[in-house]
Amino acid sequence: MKNSYCRKRLVFAVVLLFVGAGVVSGINSEVEKIENLSRNTLIFIPTDDGTIRHYAPNEPAGSYHTNWVQNEYGATSGWACDSLIKFDISSIPPDTEIESAVLYLYYYAWGMNNPAGRDINLYRITSDWVEETVTWNIQPSYASQPTTYATVPSSTGVWNEWDVTSDVQGFISGSSVNYGWKLTDENYWGTFDIPQPFWRSKDFSGDDVLPYLEIETENGGSEFKTTFIIGKIDNLNTDEDMITFEAVNLRCLQFSPFGFIPYTSGELITISKDYMGLLTLRFIFALCGASL
Repeated sequence: MKNSYCRKRLVFAVVLLFVGAGVVSGINSEVEKIENLSRNTLIFIPTDDGTIRHYAPNEPAGSYHTNWVQNEYGATSGWACDSLIKFDISSIPPDTEIESAVLYLYYYAWGMNNPAGRDINLYRITSDWVEETVTWNIQPSYASQPTTYATVPSSTGVWNEWDVTSDVQGFISGSSVNYGWKLTDENYWGTFDIPQPFWRSKDFSGDDVLPYLEIETENGGSEFKTTFIIGKIDNLNTDEDMITFEAVNLRCLQFSPFGFIPYTSGELITISKDYMGLLTLRFIFALCGASL
């Protein structure tokens, strides 16, 4: 905590050195954004997902726009459907500390009976698989105990969330191998019309409802450094969430390892609006959570 505070004080000192006391009020208005820079939020889209079905044991369903689960026991056994999902997070350095990791699936509809309130267990998968060929009869192994569970919401059009922090930390540190997760409904049903929650899969065409994994990390890993850019810019475009501009006389101050990095005149720069400190049409300073 003390080191984090000292680093923030150093950042402010550098800002004042470059831009002077005349913009202190503008800097102070961005304190909340700057304080959040000690962490990084990373978003990953699945590389593979799909549903395996006991009643269609040899048919892959990895290209469907929907993933779903249902309990094994209808009037008879053999009706189970489980969902599998996997992400490539190998870009995160192995010494990174994971603050949180949450799996998000968009719950858009249900089938047969309303599954609201049913708990959906999540298991860590322990062998490899790909969505094009995975079936009920050719499915991966998984841990003996669930990592966590989430309850199906009372209404559709919302996100289901599973806390997978412990699993992701294990994937990053190397204590376990990342083969993704299996979702299953293990609450006994026993009659016809088994409840089915439907979530959008990665193959659905709407980007705003695709499944994703959100990981929050602490700065300090070998690839995650606090950086500070300052200088004159040209051709500013602020229409999108990611601001773009061209370097004119622009420098990057990197804190770990410490040093100045000049930008080539005309070089295109992209940065998230969330990390902007102060912006005019010709002058910029920004604090970033990852090295540029």
